[in-house]
Amino acid sequence: MTSAPPITPTLSQAPLLRQLVLGPSTSRSIPQLGAAVVPLARVQKLEAQMATLLHHIQPWMQKMIAESEARVERRMGDMMDRKVQAVNNRLDAFERRVLEQPAPAIDLSALQADIASLRSDVEAILAAPAVEPQVAPTALADDTVLDALFSGTAEEGLALTQDKGTIFFE
Repeated sequence: MTSAPPITPTLSQAPLLRQLVLGPSTSRSIPQLGAAVVPLARVQKLEAQMATLLHHIQPWMQKMIAESEARVERRMGDMMDRKVQAVNNRLDAFERRVLEQPAPAIDLSALQADIASLRSDVEAILAAPAVEPQVAPTALADDTVLDALFSGTAEEGLALTQDKGTIFFE
């Protein structure tokens, strides 16, 4: 395939290019003086060359896009791996600090004494006789309260006083 020299539009060709791109206008205009007219066969040949070029470039572009996506995914995976590794390192450091701390000392003799005291308290509770307390007669107390309330004579009566919404018996 022979390559045609590149076409570079000039200012004088701008109206013609506009007409070629936009299509014929309703009014038939005659190309201006000095304007280059490109034959239809040349335009069709350029379109065919561009289609061929696009046909060859498209697989390359798709390949480049796929490679770019793979690179981005690989970078994201690497970044996530680094973050996970950093978290694991922090967890390991925390575990080491916890494991390096001395265990609290337990005084076994005090613990045994507390258990023995608890055992004796439980035994004392279990050994205590189950004696039911006797119920005191309430009738006498009820009579005492009633007698105290109504012990006054009928002549005395009850004097009522009221202070801020409260009633008092005197």
